[in-house]
Amino acid sequence: MIPLFPQRRSLDKVKTASLGAVCRGPAADPVPVDPGHGNLTSLVASDLLVEAARWVCDLTLILRPGALNPPDSAARYMQIKNTTHIISSRFMPTDSTAARISTRESRHQAISHQNRRLSAMAPSPPADLQVLCRKLTSIPQAQLPHALPLLTRHIVRCKDTLAAPQEQKSKDDGSQSAQLVHKLRTSVTTLLKGRDREARFAAIGLVKAIIDVGGWEMLRVSEPWVAGLLSIVQKGDSFPTKDLAVATLARIYILVQPYQTLVREIATRTIPTFITACLQLIKPRSTGQDPSAPLSVVGTICDAFSALIPIYATTFRPFSSQIRSAVRGFLAPTLSDDLLIPLSLQRAARKVVISLHCVAAKSGGSEEWAKIVDSLLQELHATADQVLRAVDESWEGTSGYNRKRVNPDGESSGGSNSGDQLPPWSGLSSGAERLVGIFAYLSDCLRYPTKAPVVIPVGALLDAVSRVCLIARQSPKSQTWDQAVETNAAISREEKAELWAAIPDIHMSALALISVMLQRFRQGMIPLVPEVLDHLVRVFKSGISNPAVRMTGYRLLNNVLPLAGPTMSRATVSVLEPLIAACCRDLQEDAGFLKAIPKAATTSKNDSKKSGLANADLFLQPQASSVETSVHLDAAHKGAADDLLAAFLSSLPQHHLKPTLRGLLDKTAILTQNRDAMLSSVLNPYKDQRGRMYPSILPHLSQQYPQDQGVEILRSNLRTSSVPGSIDLVASVTEVEQEQQQDEEEEQMGGDGEPINEEARATESLQDMVKPAVPKVDLPIQSNPFEAKATASNGFNVATVTRHDSVTKRKHEDADTAPSKRQEVNKSAPANLSEPVPAAEDDDNSDSDVSVHLNMELDDDEEEEDE
Repeated sequence: MIPLFPQRRSLDKVKTASLGAVCRGPAADPVPVDPGHGNLTSLVASDLLVEAARWVCDLTLILRPGALNPPDSAARYMQIKNTTHIISSRFMPTDSTAARISTRESRHQAISHQNRRLSAMAPSPPADLQVLCRKLTSIPQAQLPHALPLLTRHIVRCKDTLAAPQEQKSKDDGSQSAQLVHKLRTSVTTLLKGRDREARFAAIGLVKAIIDVGGWEMLRVSEPWVAGLLSIVQKGDSFPTKDLAVATLARIYILVQPYQTLVREIATRTIPTFITACLQLIKPRSTGQDPSAPLSVVGTICDAFSALIPIYATTFRPFSSQIRSAVRGFLAPTLSDDLLIPLSLQRAARKVVISLHCVAAKSGGSEEWAKIVDSLLQELHATADQVLRAVDESWEGTSGYNRKRVNPDGESSGGSNSGDQLPPWSGLSSGAERLVGIFAYLSDCLRYPTKAPVVIPVGALLDAVSRVCLIARQSPKSQTWDQAVETNAAISREEKAELWAAIPDIHMSALALISVMLQRFRQGMIPLVPEVLDHLVRVFKSGISNPAVRMTGYRLLNNVLPLAGPTMSRATVSVLEPLIAACCRDLQEDAGFLKAIPKAATTSKNDSKKSGLANADLFLQPQASSVETSVHLDAAHKGAADDLLAAFLSSLPQHHLKPTLRGLLDKTAILTQNRDAMLSSVLNPYKDQRGRMYPSILPHLSQQYPQDQGVEILRSNLRTSSVPGSIDLVASVTEVEQEQQQDEEEEQMGGDGEPINEEARATESLQDMVKPAVPKVDLPIQSNPFEAKATASNGFNVATVTRHDSVTKRKHEDADTAPSKRQEVNKSAPANLSEPVPAAEDDDNSDSDVSVHLNMELDDDEEEEDE
């Protein structure tokens, strides 16, 4: 670069001389010199000209008479004058240059003025911070807990100020905010270490709020707060205060984990003290007594431990055995315990014990986790030996666990007093609860993450499930438990009855374990789907009268269908018929389309007269109102059934479904206004083996959801086929049923016919459903495809489901309808064919052989007349 100022040293001398002259000048007439304009060597080319011009002006002011002292005024005056002449002759700008310099100078002045104005208008500290500091000192300490929500809102609004670096600066407007933040920290520390309990409780809440919004800036100064919180947990404060202190400490330890310096200064030093103080609250005062703290505080401590163990495994390692022994009473509680443990505490305690495998040295976490699962499986089979001793089991273990003979005398018992095992129990009900708790424990082992990859004994888990699921009734309405399973004659009848009452809970816990396995392994469970469906159907049929069993079955099947539903065979789909019928029944019953079946009067005539005389309210006929009352399902039960209904129509191969079941699914979707199920039905139309299509329910979907965008897309994209003769592919349900009658007879007469009978029993009470359904849902539509043909209306007639269950009636119908004639679509249907339901009902209610032969003769006469 070519230097713009060859005589830079001369200019520096001029600057020095001029400054010295100003310093030695008279005090009454000082000349201000701008220091920023003296260093000419640091300026760029254009700015140098401006600076030179200013320097010349400054020298001109200095060189006026009287500016220097008299002794050396002449010599120094000539020296400075010569230097000024050199600068003026070399750097004095021309006219254009002067104009440019003036413009640039004015711009620099404007920028400097703007900077001074912005610094003067710097944002003041937030009003919320000022109000917060003032209220902490003005509100009485006894009233601070009531004002805590308001104070925390102020803290949240001060997030930017609390998270900003708080460095004291001498001439910065941020110093006021820093002072207020320091005042806030001091006030909170004073309240935390004060003597008033209300003030300490409020201080804990303020500390947690400040830590959450302040980040690293507040964490690095939180050591006094940690010490105060630990003293509260250790000393005799109230349990709500200790509960909040434990949660706040856990939050601080989690937030400091990314910062190694803060971990060494805060976490590593104080976590052992924190663990010891918490264990003192969990441990009971003596063996067999309640813990020192309430169960809510114990749950908070368990949650804190399970969150801190994975990130501070080395610190928790010396306390692993103490933690396991302290919470073992909460893992799988029974009636033998003197304390009722809530489900939330059970899951929190299990999570703590499961996370203890993280404290194992090096790569031993996988082995520790495997030991936990193996010990649980051994405990489960040992408990099952005691609980199921009234049953002569046919189960044989395939994973190394075999059943053992137990003494039938005395009361069943189990458990151990060891600190590493579950507590002892006695009594069959307690043993059943222990089985349920162990199944839930195994589910949690699969639900929570692990430190390293682990080997899961899937075969052993399914083996344990199959042991309890094999004890079931295939026909609960026609079989007793003594008839369904082989029992041990040495066991009392009372114990057997107690076992039959506990079996549904054990079944549900086993199915819940399978659901967790499906959610965890997903595609890896596909090879085991046949075994899972076998257990599901057996348990579902055994406990179909229990709503909880049905809900558990719906949830499990809803997890299976997305994985293996599209590839199921016809035989597998037929196995699911009891669940399809039960799902539709539950939904229609909840929607109010099922009436209660009136019970036949069993009292004698004299007894009825006596009761009528004794109770005059019978004349008011309260039964008329009681019939109209409908049964409503729980929200979880209804949600599971709704999801399963849509899954039946979207995930199952529709051509494997029977026409009656597909009609029942479509009808249930319409009556319950299930949008997802109706969309699935429209997108997955029913076709038989000949390619004939089932009528679509798109008109009903359009009527119930006219504003739905998805429905509009379907209406605009689903067009009628233009292929000639395609309308002949639309077949009625009755016609398809006639073609499959022979297959149905073979399925019912050969092997196990229970699924079909179960379906018939589940839909017997649906016969009167069509009549009240029309006015309630307003189903009649002008373009209704179900009214286009008389035979198509049977697709939603439940009477057709029950009419063909009798073998004799099927033979009669075959003789009556053979040979079947093809029905032309373009012909108008007779008016009397639109109401076939009363005839079917009369046919079902009549057992007279004369009427059957009479009907056959009348049909023969009609055929002769037609010919």
